[in-house]
Amino acid sequence: MTTSAHCSYHPDRPALAVCVSCRRPICQSCSTLWEGMHHCAACLAQRRAAVVERGTAWRTAILALLTLALLAGTTFLRAWLAAALTRAF
Repeated sequence: MTTSAHCSYHPDRPALAVCVSCRRPICQSCSTLWEGMHHCAACLAQRRAAVVERGTAWRTAILALLTLALLAGTTFLRAWLAAALTRAF
């Protein structure tokens, strides 16, 4: 999308596009195409941070589930060994 406005970050440069998130006009050096849409650096950083946060949340949930599984397995193994030792003696 071409516009006659000037870049929000570089007023001396003509705008090439408009950021799809904040709707600010941006020049060629400020514009990054991501998923086929123009983004300014600030909005792109926010989107990337959101993706990282989602990944961190999934890793934390998986780690918690694995820890619970390990604890359950250890408890089962201790009970089984106690029963086996009781039968042996």
